[in-house]
Amino acid sequence: MSICGYSIKKKPGRPAALSEDERRDQILAAAEQCFVSQGYRSTHMDDVVKACGMSKKTVYRSFGTKENLFVALIDRVMHDDIKLDMPEENQPADVVIADILSRLSAFVLSDRQVNITRLVISESAHAPELAAAFHDNGLRYCKEKLTGILSRLNATGRLKAERPSELASLLVGAIIGESLVTALIRRPQPMTDREREGRIDHLLSLVRPSLMPNGAVQAP
Repeated sequence: MSICGYSIKKKPGRPAALSEDERRDQILAAAEQCFVSQGYRSTHMDDVVKACGMSKKTVYRSFGTKENLFVALIDRVMHDDIKLDMPEENQPADVVIADILSRLSAFVLSDRQVNITRLVISESAHAPELAAAFHDNGLRYCKEKLTGILSRLNATGRLKAERPSELASLLVGAIIGESLVTALIRRPQPMTDREREGRIDHLLSLVRPSLMPNGAVQAP
């Protein structure tokens, strides 16, 4: 059986008991399919209840409202799909920044994230709480993590950036901006992985002389 594009396979006999985390994951997976395929406004909690195969009481006890469910979904996507860790002490700044930009751009331009972003944009006028949740748990989260990493590189003498927060915005915009717009309007994939990595290398070649001590050269 398929509901909201979410396939449910019935198994004979009594189903195995789920842990609370497993139950939440199953509900969120069903909610993601419903939101993406039907839109936020057109999706009702009953749709999610049917899609995940659980009782209404269980779904409401876990999340309470549709808005809470969406906020939890954004948080889950962020933690499942991207890890922005602090750099090791011995890594040059350009190596760290190249790695972070590579992971961040691959995440933002993934099919899953583009679908979520498109959903938020299409519904934001009618459900501003979605835009707020997406900004706080998505965009702001990424920028704050990157700003923290750039600040750490500054503190350890590997970077010379007076305004790390502004630098974070400029770096992300240079790599992602045009490509994200292209993806959102459903044009063909704007860049291959190789092209994206080449763009990151080119960007770093431009900023390296002014931001990195002694114009450090990226390690092979």
